[in-house]
Amino acid sequence: MTLLTTLISYWQILIKWVYDLWDDPNYSHGLLVPFISLYIAWDRRSKWDQRRVAPWAPGLFLVAMGALLYIVGGIAGELFTQRFSFLLTLWGCLLTSLGPNALRPFFFPLVYLIFSVPLPYILYDSIGFPLKLIASSSATWFLHLIGVPIYREGNLLYLPNMVLEVVDACSGIRSLMSILALSVVVAWYMHKDIWRRILTCLMAIPVVLFTNSLRIVITGILAVKLPKYAFGFFHSFEGELLFLVGVALLLGLSFIIKRKGGALTEDKKVDEIKGALIPAPHGSLGLLAQFIAPLVILSGFWVTNVANRVEPVSLKMPLAAFPKKIGQFVEVDEEEMPPRVLEVLGVDSYILRAYKDPNGYVLWLYIGYFEDQKEGAMIHSPKHCYPGSGWSPIRSDVVTLDVDALGTGEKQRIKINEYLLQKGESRKMVYYWYQSRGRVIANEYVDRFYMILDSILRRRSDGALVRISGAVDPEGRQKVVLL
Repeated sequence: MTLLTTLISYWQILIKWVYDLWDDPNYSHGLLVPFISLYIAWDRRSKWDQRRVAPWAPGLFLVAMGALLYIVGGIAGELFTQRFSFLLTLWGCLLTSLGPNALRPFFFPLVYLIFSVPLPYILYDSIGFPLKLIASSSATWFLHLIGVPIYREGNLLYLPNMVLEVVDACSGIRSLMSILALSVVVAWYMHKDIWRRILTCLMAIPVVLFTNSLRIVITGILAVKLPKYAFGFFHSFEGELLFLVGVALLLGLSFIIKRKGGALTEDKKVDEIKGALIPAPHGSLGLLAQFIAPLVILSGFWVTNVANRVEPVSLKMPLAAFPKKIGQFVEVDEEEMPPRVLEVLGVDSYILRAYKDPNGYVLWLYIGYFEDQKEGAMIHSPKHCYPGSGWSPIRSDVVTLDVDALGTGEKQRIKINEYLLQKGESRKMVYYWYQSRGRVIANEYVDRFYMILDSILRRRSDGALVRISGAVDPEGRQKVVLL
């Protein structure tokens, strides 16, 4: 009953999960993960002992955690949280119904399901961007070494006849997810002691960095010598071929690790998770736990549906009516974003203007407003945008300003982000904050927390990102206050 309730409650999430894995080349390996888990469980079926089955009330803790994450993820529009909540709920239901002693042989295939869950955007980008820089800098060094003229800015590579951008496919994160998932299975079957298994999994990182740096080098050489072979089918085929090279390297390193370790002693083997049986309550307590679990799951489903009934909040005045003169600053330019960028941002309305003071100092003002925030249309932090266009972060701080926000002469103290970046010889100072439902917030996680809270209590999730940027100036912060 608990498993059926879980599947019914999560069926929409599961369908979108499968669709996203099919559509996203970064996580297409995730479609194979459940089948790999099923195979491993089938391979270990001889270790199943019906006599160890006993309902386990503490499993309700995982069910409750899963329900809580379901609520948070559903309101915040965070797919990772919702999907991970499914795994927690699944594990909790199995523990509640069967008990830990019966499930012990299947611990690994159940945990392995984690590799089918795509990482959240914030974490994915924080891993992917450094990998882009490592791969691009390594490739730039080698291309310089062999005499290819090249210049690098962030993840942009400038060649004599074109500019190459190191995207996720070439950064290593795409193949890292797949190679890491494979390395865990290889480690499980090839090695019996824990240190060899860990070492085999860690080998995935240098293997991926090597193969993806090599891919960029080959693309750079082709771009200079044979430009027509640097893109399209040949570039994709080159990526698939180098992925197979990475798999071969991983297997080779695993064989070396196995041979170098010498013979295993019986006490080092960890093929079985040994230890005393965990006491599991029988009778009324176990039956009660199995009855409560579906109620907990359905409660999470109900709370999420109630909280998600937020009403879009339109602006009382359009952003286009924003003043063209603010103090000493006068508007001198206004830009429109390309449709592709707007689709990614998901904003309902925005302005992007340049203001100049009497001394000629220019500040760019961006305001992006969301009538309601939901999956696919949520505020993006500037920290995820600037580095991808070649700007390297130098410093990030939270500063406190006293501003007359309402124009009444009464100053309010607010905290905003100060972000210093550099591209070549140019330096840029960026100030930004989240302005949502009467609050000015610097931290994106705090803003997300209040969005969840207000969705439940106030049925609102509207919000805006305000960003002011300009060249580094000794009085830059004071000029931002004036603007």
